[in-house]
Amino acid sequence: MAYHFGVMEVLEDRGFVLRAGFRDRGQPRETGPPGIDLAVGSSAGAFFVTAACAGLRPEDLVGTLEDDGARARFQPRFLGEGKGLTRKTLEWAREGPKASWSLRRTWKSWAAESTLNVLFPLWTLEPMGEYLRDEVLKGRDWEDLRTEAAILAVDLNHPVTLIAGEREDPILELFRRQPVRPEAIHLILGSEGRKIADAFEEAGVDPADPVLAPFRANPLTRNATLRVRGVPMARAAIGSMATYPFYHAVTLQRADGAPYRLGHYTVQVVDGEDRNPFTTDVAEESGCDLVIVSSISAPYKYLHGFGSLAERGYSAMHQQKTAQSRDAKQEDVMQAHRVQHALFRASREILESLDCGPEATDRLHELFQRLAGIDHVRLRIYPDPDIAAENRILRTLDPLEFTPKAVTRALDLGRMVARRVLAGYRFEFLERG
Repeated sequence: MAYHFGVMEVLEDRGFVLRAGFRDRGQPRETGPPGIDLAVGSSAGAFFVTAACAGLRPEDLVGTLEDDGARARFQPRFLGEGKGLTRKTLEWAREGPKASWSLRRTWKSWAAESTLNVLFPLWTLEPMGEYLRDEVLKGRDWEDLRTEAAILAVDLNHPVTLIAGEREDPILELFRRQPVRPEAIHLILGSEGRKIADAFEEAGVDPADPVLAPFRANPLTRNATLRVRGVPMARAAIGSMATYPFYHAVTLQRADGAPYRLGHYTVQVVDGEDRNPFTTDVAEESGCDLVIVSSISAPYKYLHGFGSLAERGYSAMHQQKTAQSRDAKQEDVMQAHRVQHALFRASREILESLDCGPEATDRLHELFQRLAGIDHVRLRIYPDPDIAAENRILRTLDPLEFTPKAVTRALDLGRMVARRVLAGYRFEFLERG
């Protein structure tokens, strides 16, 4: 959380402005440079997007731990219900076994599952949700922010990332409006375009319906994201932060407290970074030309003389495992982008050498832009383990050390990395402004 605040501070120094705070719902949003038009958050970034868009500053985050009268008092207990694991374990033990007999194949598996749930209960982020709703957002929501925001959370029961915010995919409105069987929602979640279009056409939807056009145009493309509307921002944020094995999955709710449902099932979500560590596609599909990615996920390089992460215990090993996993996903994304740009350049050179004319080149450009997003500029701001100063701070970060000193170290790392990355770019549109 603090790392992103450090990055944001340097971005503001370079001229980028996050329009923080609230507006009247009838008041139009201010857009265009030098302002940031869309803030997308995932995992700890979901907390950052919620807090930063609501107007919190880095000093508020540190000040809450020092008890110096910061305006939105944050307490470490918000990271887990109660005042300790012992109290939490007793609460869960009183509630009895969690495993359902009907879902177990044998009494032994039921007994083992129930025992594990009682002895090793997952923490809950409900206190964090109350803090964000009451202290940070003060009862306001997405539509009240001066900057549009979106939060990513992974559907626990389907291979799809849900994008919570003010927008909703038209396919959901079509699903509610047409007499489509409830089970068809499962085809929407993570399936290929051809399967989705076929399911609606079988239900009597006009094949020429414009909502189905994108699925027919890309019949083999899996639809791994779905925009949803109606989930309060604070609820979406804790859903995006529900990192297993620390936290229990979060059941999404509507503003009135009723469970958020897609078709006939209640949606439960976990950490938004489990499937999408970069979130760039969300910004690109929303029409952003320049996408700035802030990520702290980078694998440590714990060299000889510094000991082993295994010796530091569970939290260090867990953080290293997740950092390596997300780093691998990020490398895959970056490699795909490099390949797409290279393919476009090579294809264009072939067309030009064959004198195919500007029309063919325009069609090629349109295809690559639609499928690969080649016109979007991405800046990635994340630590480089090969840089000694950054690696030194990375090694000292402990997710379970929540003190002013630890938060300040993360802020300093964000500032350091952002200055290094941004030093390699000029932003002419900011200079003209």
